Order: sequence, then C-alpha cells, then structure tokens
Amino acid sequence: MLNLSMAILMLLGGIYEDTPFTVSLDPNFDEMECYREWLETRPPVVAFESSTITGTDGAQFLLIFQEGLTDSLEDGYLDRWTTDIQSQGLSTEVVEVTYSSVEELKAYLETKYSQGMEGAVLVGDLPVPWSLLEDDSDLAGAIFPSDYYYMDLDGIWEDNWMGWPSSGVPGSDGFFDTISGNLDPEIYIARIKISNLTELGDPTDILNDYLDRNHSWRLTGDPEPLNALCYVDDDWEPWAYSYQAAMETLYPNTELVSSPSATNGTDYINNRLPGNYVWISPFVHSTPHLHSWSPGPSTNWDQIVPAMPQAHFYNLFACSNSLFTANHCMGSVYALCSNAGLASVGSTKSGAMLDFVHFYAPMGDGASLGEAYREWWDHVAQGGLSAYERSWHLGMVVIGDPTLMPAMHMLGIEDQGSSFTPGVSLSSNPARLQLEVEFPANGASVELYDISGRLAVRGTISESVCTLDLVGLSSGVYVVRVSDGTLSGYATVTVTQ
Repeated sequence: MLNLSMAILMLLGGIYEDTPFTVSLDPNFDEMECYREWLETRPPVVAFESSTITGTDGAQFLLIFQEGLTDSLEDGYLDRWTTDIQSQGLSTEVVEVTYSSVEELKAYLETKYSQGMEGAVLVGDLPVPWSLLEDDSDLAGAIFPSDYYYMDLDGIWEDNWMGWPSSGVPGSDGFFDTISGNLDPEIYIARIKISNLTELGDPTDILNDYLDRNHSWRLTGDPEPLNALCYVDDDWEPWAYSYQAAMETLYPNTELVSSPSATNGTDYINNRLPGNYVWISPFVHSTPHLHSWSPGPSTNWDQIVPAMPQAHFYNLFACSNSLFTANHCMGSVYALCSNAGLASVGSTKSGAMLDFVHFYAPMGDGASLGEAYREWWDHVAQGGLSAYERSWHLGMVVIGDPTLMPAMHMLGIEDQGSSFTPGVSLSSNPARLQLEVEFPANGASVELYDISGRLAVRGTISESVCTLDLVGLSSGVYVVRVSDGTLSGYATVTVTQ
C-alpha cells in the first residue's frame, strides 16, 4: 500500500521544468577538452573480435572484458564472481573483446540479446559512445558519453549534423546527435573502468580489491538496521521529502538532511561519509572531480578514500560526477576505490536521475541494481524521449556490478556464521507448479521467501534434492535459501501462475 509521501511523490508534475538543473559550477570544466583527452588515451580502434573465456551462448548475463584483462585477475576471482552471479539464478558468459567501433560492439550485444541476454558489464577499456546535445540555455547542451546507446538496441542513433560547439564535419564528428524510433531499453549495461584511476593505486589491484569486496558483501551483508542517507543541498531542499520517500521504498530507515544550514562539505566528509549508511545519495552541484556545496567547502575526489566511507551504493545527483572517462572521476572513486564501495549511479553530463521511485521500488521488491535501472529507463522512455528527458538523463551510467541486489540481505538470504557455498541449482526458472532445488548437503533446510521477506514454503534436502510445492503462490520473484548450519546458499526464482 502506498503511504502518503509516496502518493504525493507519484502525483508530482512538471519535474523537469520545476527542478533546478544540476550543473557544473567550475568555470574551468571543459567538456570538449575531456573528449580530446579521451581521444588521446583510448586504445587504437580495430575490427571487432571476441573470445569466450567461460560459459556458452545463451547466457542471461555477460561479463565483457577488455582483451587480455582477465589475465590480471587473482587466481579464482573470475570463477568466484561468475559463481556468485549464477547463485542468483543468472547464467553467465565471460568474453574478451577487442577495442572496436561502438557500432560493432552494439551489434554484438544485439546478437547476444537475441540469444537471451538480459544485461552486461563492460570491464576495462571498451568502446565509448559519445553523444551531443545542441547548446540551449534551458536544456544545457553538452558532449558526453552515453552508455544508454548500448541499452537501446532497436532505436536509431545517428550522427547527422555539426551542432554545438560548432566544430567538426557534419555527419562525421563522432557524436550521436539525432536519436529516434523505439527508444525504450532492451538490456541493462554497467561499467567498470580502472585504467584512469592510477592516482589511487595500480588498476589491476583496484579491480581485484573490488571483486574481493563484492564477494564478501554477498556473503555477510550488513548488520541491522540498514540506514540510508538522503543529503540534499540548498537548491533542491523544497523537493527533499519526495526524494526521501522514494528511497524509503528500498531502505525504510532513510535519514534526510536538507536544511540549508546543515548541508556542507565539512559535515559531509567528517560525519556522513564515515557514518553508518549503506546507501548515500548526495544532491549537489558538481564536476567530475568535486561536489560544490552551498555553503562550502567543496568535497574533492581525493578526500573520498581517506574519509573511509562505509556505504556500498551511491546515487549521485551530481552534475558530471560519473564522467567515467575522466581521470579519477568521483563516481568511479565511490564505487571502485572507496573502503566499502560496490556501485554508483550518476551522470556523465549536467543532469541526473528524477522520478526516483521507479528506480528504488523495484530494488525494494528484490530486483538487482541493473534490473531496477532498466525499469527506471522503461518509465522514462515511454512515448519516446522529450528534449528535457534527453538533457537530464542521456548521460546516466551505472558504475560497478549491476547484478548486486541491495535488498538481498533484507530478504532473509544471508546466514551469518555459516560457510557459503554457491551450489544451489534449480530445475527451472521461471517455475510454475513445483520447483526442484538441488544442494550438496542432505538434511539441509530449504526456505522460499517472497519479496517482502515472508516465508512461503519450506522443505528439506534428501539425496541432494528437495521438491517445493508452488501451487497457490502468487506470481513474482522469490528467494530460495538453503542451509544446514554449516553450509548455505541462495538463488532467486520467478514464479508464474
């Protein structure tokens, strides 16, 4: 049932016209210069080639690595990562690809989608699609990476005209400036780019450390209560309660800080980042490298790691804070380099997310970060994309592992004190009348939870198998949890009736 705050939130209109645009307050930030720097550092473009490391065609989730990058992973880390993802009910394929044109990589994704792929993560230096919006005082034109190009597999993306900032050759300047057709997303995409984080450590060490944190969190989760932070700077203070209401559909314990006298750089660094929060969403004017609070001081990228943040997830309502091509951009620092970071959502340009309930509510119902991100885009792209929607949202990107389920440990699937094993396998997914659960521990209890965390069905493993009766259950996503007190594992399953 919707609470009053949620009902008010869903009735709000005119959000694009009424909400102050999140823009860069740094006069030295030059988007064209960022593009030129990327051109100078990107790998040479060659013909597309792919090689499968593990898995087979038809996988639901692809881990797409830069050619040769899997060799830099610690022994066992890749297998452990794919096993963790498979334990959620997603089949996986790991591939390495050359640095090709964006069109060739998209064509590859289209083929994989036709074979059953639902989402992918791009790991390492892989092709970046750049977009261009016409300069407009109301819509804030820009040149920026747009990974939505890879999510929208049947839309028409074209380079037709010279446009702002009036440089290049019409139709061949390398920027997608005209999009049309069916613009809703078919898949979800995320990035893990590490080569431009060298000031924070060796890139391969950063990647290995990230995968270690990822695995550890899947096992242990977080102690109750799970607290989130909605930290709203002055320009968006009138809308702060609606932002908090949306976040509460995922984290009921969401603290709101929005008084103009309370939000500032000193409080954010000293009290909020090291605070007991699992999710932080700052609303603040920014650049790729800093938050510009009112009043100051600013929070710079090199202050994040020393502050020892405890949060795993970030939704950065912060202009260009997730420009992942820029050296040590904050979206990457939060997700890939900070003490507990796992993923961030933000924009590569001026703009950010709006209509947050369509992002947070699916995760509160048990969706992964990537699934919720695709659902949010489904909402935004209904009926096409208006000029406001393009300007606000086309720079949105997920940095980190999109298969992570922020609500996982609120749905009763972690087992503190047990040793985790990923050996849960399901006879079918989706399932209808019954479900066979296989697990290598006779006598282990099998529990099926609905998305609210309520126990729906219970059984016991006998001769490595337990058959659960699904008759009478409502359609939806459920969590299978298996444990014998020593070994435990979990998987998600969709029940259809």
